[in-house]
Amino acid sequence: MKEIDKEEIKERTFSFLRIGILSFILFSLIGILVFLVINLRNLPDIRNLENWKPSQVTKVYAKDGSLLTEFYIQKRQYVTIDKIPEHVRNAFIAIEDRTFYHNIGIDVLGIMRAFGQNLISGHIVAGGSTISQQLIKNLFLTPERSFSRKVKEMILAIKLNRMYPKDKILEMYLNQIYLGHGSYGVESASQTYFGKHVWELDVCEAAVLAGLPKAPSRYDPYYNMEGALERRNAVLKSMLEEGYITLEEANQCMETPITLKDEEKDEIFKDHFTELVRLWLIKKFGADAVYKGGYKVYTTLDKNLQKNAYAILRDKLDSLQQYVGFPELTEDEINNLLTQYEKQKVGKKLKEGNIYIALIKDLKGKNIKFKFDHYEGTLKFKGDLKELKKMLEKYPEGVPVFVRYLGNDKFKFIPYIEGSVIALDSHTGAIRVLVGGYDFKKNEFNRVVQTKRQPGSAFKPIVYTQAILDRYTQVSILKDEPLSFWDTDKNEEWIPQNYYNKYFGDVTLRYALTHSLNAASVYLLSQIGFDKVIPLAHKLGIKEHIPKVYSMVLGSISVSPLELATVYSTFGNEGIKCEPYFIEKVENYAGYIYYEHKQKCEEIIPPKENAIMVDMLKGVIKEGTGKKAASLGIPLAGKTGTTDEFTDAWFAGFSRDITAVVWVGYDTKKPMKHRVTGAKGALPVWMNLMATIYADKEALDFPLPEGVMYVPIDPETHLLANEHCPGKEILFIMGTEPDIDCEGNVAVPIPPLDEVDIPDISMDNNIKSNRKTEEKEEGKDNFIFDLN
Repeated sequence: MKEIDKEEIKERTFSFLRIGILSFILFSLIGILVFLVINLRNLPDIRNLENWKPSQVTKVYAKDGSLLTEFYIQKRQYVTIDKIPEHVRNAFIAIEDRTFYHNIGIDVLGIMRAFGQNLISGHIVAGGSTISQQLIKNLFLTPERSFSRKVKEMILAIKLNRMYPKDKILEMYLNQIYLGHGSYGVESASQTYFGKHVWELDVCEAAVLAGLPKAPSRYDPYYNMEGALERRNAVLKSMLEEGYITLEEANQCMETPITLKDEEKDEIFKDHFTELVRLWLIKKFGADAVYKGGYKVYTTLDKNLQKNAYAILRDKLDSLQQYVGFPELTEDEINNLLTQYEKQKVGKKLKEGNIYIALIKDLKGKNIKFKFDHYEGTLKFKGDLKELKKMLEKYPEGVPVFVRYLGNDKFKFIPYIEGSVIALDSHTGAIRVLVGGYDFKKNEFNRVVQTKRQPGSAFKPIVYTQAILDRYTQVSILKDEPLSFWDTDKNEEWIPQNYYNKYFGDVTLRYALTHSLNAASVYLLSQIGFDKVIPLAHKLGIKEHIPKVYSMVLGSISVSPLELATVYSTFGNEGIKCEPYFIEKVENYAGYIYYEHKQKCEEIIPPKENAIMVDMLKGVIKEGTGKKAASLGIPLAGKTGTTDEFTDAWFAGFSRDITAVVWVGYDTKKPMKHRVTGAKGALPVWMNLMATIYADKEALDFPLPEGVMYVPIDPETHLLANEHCPGKEILFIMGTEPDIDCEGNVAVPIPPLDEVDIPDISMDNNIKSNRKTEEKEEGKDNFIFDLN
C-alpha cells in the first residue's frame, strides 16, 4: 500500500510538472504573440523606400567652377554602388557585417551572443546589428535602446532583404551612414577627410572611413589620431581575415600614417552674394529642396574679384571712419544696437574673425575701453572722439560699438560707416561682384539690392542722354546761373545751387556734366521736359516712381546700387541694356537641368547717341570730378554722385567690359563730416577695383559706331578749331558738328557717311559689326529686384 502511494505521488508530481511546463510554454507563446502583435501593429512599410530620396548637399559654384558654398541639413552626396570601389565596400563589410552577403538581414549567431551579454547585464549593451539592421534603424526607427525596438529592427531587416538585392542595400547604407564632421555617406566623408572622390580612395583610406561608423567622434582622425590609427588597423585586420587583402597590403597600410586634407583648405563663402543665392533658390524651389535636394548651382560670381572687393571696401571704410571721426549715434541707433547686444550669443570661447557688439565704458586718450559678456579689451581710434565723449555722458552704461576678435585677446574697431559694391559684365548683365556691406558677420543687410538711397549727380547722365537724343551736342550751350524754379512738392520757389555756390554762366553740355554743375543741369531738364526723361530712366533700369520735380536731375529720388549699375552698364554696352542676373543654371545631382538663364537684352539708346554719352562720361575722368581715376591710365568712363549734407557718396562707372557702382554712407541717413563727396568716399574703392580687374589684362578703348567722328573744337568759341586757334577733339554724330570755325569761316561740310566710299577695313577694331538684341523672356528671372 505504501509503495503504491509513493508511485502515485511520483506520478502526480510529474503530471504537475508537465502541466506547468506546458502552461509556461503556452503562456510564453501567448506572450510572444501578444508582444509581436503589439510591436508589429505600427511597423513602417518597407515599400516606402521605393520613393526614398536621401538628403543631399546643394553646392554653389563660382564663375570658374570652384566651390563657393554649400546648403544642407545632412552633408551628403549620393553615389551609386558602381562608383564605390570594391575595396571600400569590403572594408565596411569586414568590420560591420562579415556575413552580409549570406545572412537574411540578421545574423542569428551574432544575436545569440548579444542576447547572452544583454541577459547578464540586465539591459541592452550589445546589438549584433547587421548592415541591414543599421540601415533600418537610421531610416525608420528611433535610436532608443530597447528590446521592443530591436525586435522591430530585426523583422524589418528581414523584410528589407526580401525586397532588395544586397548591392542595393549596401548602396543605401554607404550613402546614409554618419561619418563625422557633418558628413553623411562615403562620398561626402571622402571629400571631408581626404579631399577626393570615394572612387579615388586607396585601401588604407577606405579602412579609415570604415572605422568611423561605430563612434565618429571617438575615432575622428583630426582630433584623435591615435584612436583613428588603432581603429583603422582593426579594420585592416578584419579585411585580412576575410581574405579581402593580402598580408603584405595589410602591413603596408598599418605602417602608413593617415594623411588628411587640411581642414582650412575648404574656403566656404558665407556673404551677401551667397545669401542672395540661397533666397533665390528657396523662392524658386522651396527650402526643403534647397537643403536636401543635392542641386548644383552655377553662378556668375568672380570669386577672386569678390574677395578683393571686400578687402578694398573694408580698407576704405576703416580709414574713412577715422577721417570723419566717431559718429553721433541717434537714440534709435543706440537702442537697436543694444537690442542686438542683448541677443548676441558669445559663447565660452571667442571665435577668431567674428564680429561682436561691445559696450564702450571709458576713454583714455585715444584708447577706447570696452567690454561684452565677460570679455574686456582696448581699441585705438585715431579720429575725432568728441561725439563719443558726449554720448558717454548721456549713456554712462555704455555706447555700443562693433569689434572684431583677432585672436590672442586682440580686437579691432569696426566702423559704423557702410558701403556696397556691385560689378556687372556690361555685355551680358552677369554679376561678377556683389558686396552688400562691410562684412556679412556684422550685418546681413544687403545694400546692393535692399537699400534705396539718393544717387545725387550720378543720376544726371540720364537727363543728358535725353538731351543727346534731342539733337543736343557736346558744345550746345546751357545757362549755369541762379535761376528759380517752382518746387511742386514744397509749394515754394527753389533755386538750385552749385558746389561752393559758384556759377559759370554759359557753359557747354560737356562742361556742365564733367564738372557736375547743378544749375546748368536743372536748366537742361527744364528745356527737355519730364515727359521724355522719366520714361527713359525707367527703360534704363530705374524701378522707382519718379515725381515730376526739378531736383530729380540732382538725384533726389531713391535708387538701389543695382538699378544704377543697370543704367551705367547700358552706356558701357553701346546702348544695349542687359538685365542683371547671378544664376547661370541649376542642375540636380544626376545632371538634369532645372533652370538655365536666358539672356534678356534690349537696345535703349541708339549706337551713335550712346557713343556721345560715353565720350562725355570719359570726360568726367579726363577733366572732371572723377579725374583721380585718370591716373590708372586705362580707358574708363563714369560719374560721381554726392547728396545734400554729404549723406551719400557714389561713383558709377565702366570700362569697355565691366560696370561697377560703389556707394558709401551710414545706414541711417546722416552727414559724413569733412565733406565726403563721391570723389573722396566712393571713387577710391572703384579705382582699386578697376586696377585689380586690369592688373593682368589689357583694357581696350570703347568702340565707335558708324556715323560718329572726332572733330577739333576751339575751347573759347566752341566752334571748329583751325591752325590759328587749336582745340581738342570732341565726338559728334556726323552732321551735328559746328559748320563755322573759330574765325567765322564757313567750314567745308562733311558729307553723310552713306555718301562716302569707305574701304572695307576696321578702324582700330572700333566698329562693331554685329549688334544683336536678345528677345525678352517673360518669367521669374527678375526675382533679384523682389528682395527689397
